[in-house]
Amino acid sequence: MKGRGHAALLAGTGMAALMLGGQVKAQQVEQLQPLIITVAPLQSTQEELVEGSTVLTGDRLERYRGLTIGETLDRTPGVANSSFGAGAGRPVIRGQGGNRVRVLQNGLDTFDASVTSPDHAVVAPMGSATQVEVLRGPASLLYGSSAVAGVVNVKDGRIPDSVPKDFLDGTARMDFSTGSSNLAGFGSVDMAAGKNVVLHLEGFTTDANDYRINGFSSDEAREEGIKGRVENSFVDTRGGAIGASYLGERGYAGMAISGYSSLYGIPGGHSHAEEHEDDHEEEEDHDHEHEHGEESIRIDMQQTRYDLKFGLYDPLPFLDEASARFGYADYRHIELEGDEIGTIFENQSWEGRIELTHKPLAGFKGVFGLQSSRRDAIATGEEAFIPGTLTDNNALFLVERFETGPWLFTLGGRVEHQTVEAGSLGQERSFTGKSASAGATYRLNPTYSVGLSLSRTERAPNAEELFSDGAHLATQSYEVGNSGLGKEAAWHAELSFRKQRGDVTGAVNLFATRYHDYIFRDFTGNERDGLQEVRYGQEDATFRGAEIEATWVFLRSTGLTLSLDGAVDYVWAENEATGQALPLIPPLGYTAGINAYTRHVDYRLELEGAASQSRTGANEDSTGGYAFLNAGLSFRPIADSDSFTLFVQGRNLTDAEGRNHVSLLKDVAPFRGRELRVGGQVKF
Repeated sequence: MKGRGHAALLAGTGMAALMLGGQVKAQQVEQLQPLIITVAPLQSTQEELVEGSTVLTGDRLERYRGLTIGETLDRTPGVANSSFGAGAGRPVIRGQGGNRVRVLQNGLDTFDASVTSPDHAVVAPMGSATQVEVLRGPASLLYGSSAVAGVVNVKDGRIPDSVPKDFLDGTARMDFSTGSSNLAGFGSVDMAAGKNVVLHLEGFTTDANDYRINGFSSDEAREEGIKGRVENSFVDTRGGAIGASYLGERGYAGMAISGYSSLYGIPGGHSHAEEHEDDHEEEEDHDHEHEHGEESIRIDMQQTRYDLKFGLYDPLPFLDEASARFGYADYRHIELEGDEIGTIFENQSWEGRIELTHKPLAGFKGVFGLQSSRRDAIATGEEAFIPGTLTDNNALFLVERFETGPWLFTLGGRVEHQTVEAGSLGQERSFTGKSASAGATYRLNPTYSVGLSLSRTERAPNAEELFSDGAHLATQSYEVGNSGLGKEAAWHAELSFRKQRGDVTGAVNLFATRYHDYIFRDFTGNERDGLQEVRYGQEDATFRGAEIEATWVFLRSTGLTLSLDGAVDYVWAENEATGQALPLIPPLGYTAGINAYTRHVDYRLELEGAASQSRTGANEDSTGGYAFLNAGLSFRPIADSDSFTLFVQGRNLTDAEGRNHVSLLKDVAPFRGRELRVGGQVKF
């Protein structure tokens, strides 16, 4: 999408506004087609979904863009960040993360080890992202019944889907952040090679030092006199891709090869050598212990990935489209303890899917297909806490939509078979899960709609939950799996109310999920090898919560538009057997902002924060609330055009301290302190 109109889409909860010359013209807002969410059933718009959704693109994506996908989405409703330092951060949706949130890259798995542990980064580089989509709740059965919390998709254009209008399209972006002396750059080019062939080339880099904070990061840092930064929080990432597409009248075909490399530190980590020295004798000299026993943990990660995409239009009389996608990746990361190799994680993974979109039949329009994947994972080294495992997954899915008058109905189903084999243990577990969903949206008028969805999903335990057994120093825990775990079943209900047009737009989403045999990590309070013991178990659990968003355009005049926006989200989760709160549940979060749009300059002032979280799980500490003041300015030398943009962003301008309750490192790695980000982007 090019041009100022598309870049300024405010995509939140079905709300949309088109900024042209600083004006939001009501008649254009009414005619504007909402953004398509490509991973939603039948590529739905936000207005057609009952469940909450968010789309970041254009200016809004640039405002929120961070080093990781978790950091990028941390200020969006219902989403938190499992931040494990600056280099690793996975989305936590409505209090749930790990395997319950599927993170996709262009509709296929990211093929990394991020579900294994929160210190493992997601291989979805934010530097090359052109759109980030979030579906909260089980809105899509197309991508896996395990994704009961939601689906996140990162689009990056590596396989071109359109022919450049002027033979050559490109983007170049560079920015610098003061808080970590982070210099980041990105460049991409799409070039027409004949009438129907498009070539794509891109590259990106990020080089960030330890990030700045106000004060001491932890009690240990205070004792050692390390003030004003989080030690060992550096990030050095680089990569690139080359792709090509054939785009014809009857179909399309494309491929891409990409490479990714990242070296980042884990704050608060220490080596195994220190632990065993402490197990046998007390060190007489604390300084000697720190110098010779405690060493920083770093992760050195690489991935090479191959993607293919095919499609035919009207391949058969009853089909609108038949499409297929396939991805394969060779992934490896090394956990370095000082200069020594501690543990090596390797994955060789692939995923393929076929989707068949049928033509309207008795008023129903839908898509059905099959999905198959394999993950061959192995960990080697003294602290390899999980054995080598082979996970196979095969599924059939169907989603149908029926529209009549003001009503829109959706139905979906998925049958999924998963086998997890741990050859070294001589164990194999197989599961067959069946999931179904139904939803109805009633359009009260072109402006207002109300919707209700119900679903029942079954999720099989993954390899880490089943077979973990060992020390994992990066997370300071001793992980103990449970090979006897069964499937967990979830009943989910969601009620939504939306206003999509006019000066005031917004949405309210209320949700509740009840789990039977919910799989969770239990902090037992025991220690093994000097590390906190974490065991996987099952109990019934309940999640409830709400998300509220609103935007008010309160002034329109020639050359100037002013608006206010805000969002609040809250989730409550309880272990039904004990009546105790579940651990790592985010507190109430909020944002509030005021915006000014002119032909050349856009301004934003924002308050972002969270309440304290004292409702904690067993052996879990509470966290205090925080409030950050952010500001941003975007300057377009060419009026009403985003072909050349300069931006300045101030984050946490008051230099306040805040701790992320969802993070396992909250005691040693607070949020960033005051930071200024400056940069520019050119599109041609």
